[in-house]
Parts: sequence; C-alpha cells; structure tokens
Amino acid sequence: MEKINQYEAATLGKFIGNLLKLAHWLFIMLVVSGLLWLASLLPMLSGPFISILLELVLWACVFIASFILVGNILAYYYVLGCEMNNLERFSEQAYKKAGK
Repeated sequence: MEKINQYEAATLGKFIGNLLKLAHWLFIMLVVSGLLWLASLLPMLSGPFISILLELVLWACVFIASFILVGNILAYYYVLGCEMNNLERFSEQAYKKAGK
C-alpha cells in the first residue's frame, strides 16, 4: 500500500511540476506582451509587425492559461480518484480484519 501511495504522490508531483512550468511560461508571455504594448505606444515602433506580435503573444497567454486551468481540473480529479481508491482499499482491509 505504501508503494501505491508513493507512486500516486510522485505522479501528482510531476503533474504539479509541469503546471508550474506552464505558469512560468505564462508569466514570461505576460511580461513580453506588456513590453510589446509599451513598444506599440511609441510612434516610431508602432506598426503592423509589433501589433501582430502583440496579438500572437496575447493568444499564447490565453492558450497557456487554458492549459493551466484544464491541468488543475485534471489534478483535482486525479486526487479525488486516488482518495476513492485509498478509501476502497482501507474498507476492504477493514472487512477482512473484521471477518477473521
């Protein structure tokens, strides 16, 4: 039972680590979009290239944020499933002990 719990904890740790990497990339994209927005305010730098880059970076922010949201939902249901499995294993052990 301990090995199963260790496996579940390791899997959840890897999953959360991947979510943190996505959050790091979201932060980078937000900083880049802010810099592009500031660059678009200057008349010398405002042009179609900056506006296209700004739009692409903002769409990247939306997609990364949606990946993080979906990942959090999946992590929640993974933890819920692990707890249900642990509860079933515990109840089976309790029935075995009570039956003997």
